[in-house]
Amino acid sequence: MADTRVAILLISHVEALADGAQALMQQANRDVGIYACGGLEDGEIGTSIERIRTVIDRIPSDHDILVFYDIGSAKMNAEMAQEFEPNRTIMISDAPLIEGGYVATIHAGLGKGIDEVKRNAESSYQKGE
Repeated sequence: MADTRVAILLISHVEALADGAQALMQQANRDVGIYACGGLEDGEIGTSIERIRTVIDRIPSDHDILVFYDIGSAKMNAEMAQEFEPNRTIMISDAPLIEGGYVATIHAGLGKGIDEVKRNAESSYQKGE
């Protein structure tokens, strides 16, 4: 059991999608902090910078954060949240939400650092693995 310092943040326009992805990844490794942020405050489809920042605040401050998102505006909100947190290491991956997040969970669970976790998630997608 690795003592990981990389948390995975899953951002989706749909709360059920983010929650389902989180459940899937927790099955892969329950020791990795996986956080879901989906939908708007009123339950509608969309993403919210405020909700993203609230979830980031729940992640232990000694954890680096690797973000996966479903579509473009979720990435834009993740980038804005990143700017609000200059003292945290937050990286955004362009790997797919599910596949990339799953691979990242495996590598984070092995105790790899955020750069290596991100690289593995993105390279596995690019290779079609």
